[in-house]
Amino acid sequence: MIFPSATPDTNPTKLSAVEALSVKLKARILNGDFEPGEFLRDIKMAEEYGVARNTFRSAAQLLVSFGLLLKVPNRGFCIPEFGPDDIVDIARLRGVLETEAVRMIILNGSVPVDALNAVEKLRNAAPDAPRSDIVTADGDFHRAIIRASGSARLQRSYAMLESEIELLLVLQQPCYEDPKQIVADHEHLIACLRSRDFETARAAFVEHWEDLSTKLLRANFERKHA
Repeated sequence: MIFPSATPDTNPTKLSAVEALSVKLKARILNGDFEPGEFLRDIKMAEEYGVARNTFRSAAQLLVSFGLLLKVPNRGFCIPEFGPDDIVDIARLRGVLETEAVRMIILNGSVPVDALNAVEKLRNAAPDAPRSDIVTADGDFHRAIIRASGSARLQRSYAMLESEIELLLVLQQPCYEDPKQIVADHEHLIACLRSRDFETARAAFVEHWEDLSTKLLRANFERKHA
């Protein structure tokens, strides 16, 4: 199942009211407009978007199926909240999957074009670009790395983890004091892939995952003890 991401300007296929609302809500979630653990109240959200409460609930349920929202019995829908164990576990699983993809890229000797395009988007992003733009480009980069493995099973496994990775990337963005650092990080990954040396590339990706975990664990600690 592919999450609807088209807009009326880019796709002639008209989205249903539920799909259109889910796209808007997803953009806001990836922009960091809601805090981890925050509930999206159906009355408030329905009024804000001028839709029926059932439309909001259906859109929210669609996001639940993608892991971008949680449904809490008798309370409604909320943004998933990750603890230290979750952060470490997701980063570890992502590392296992990407290591195999990196191995195949090194063997094939060709950096995926979609990964290069994603880095270009990061490079050209305005300093005040919405956080969701950065998260999307970052996600596009790593999705391209996985897709370049050519393994359908690897891609399916990554797809199951992808929404949680996106939510971690949302939390990661404020950890960059200089927005240009995220560009430099991904340019370094590309350079290591072009080295055609697996150990060099593997070490760079491992450092990338561990840096993400470290930043998020520190931010998680500071948030809990603020």
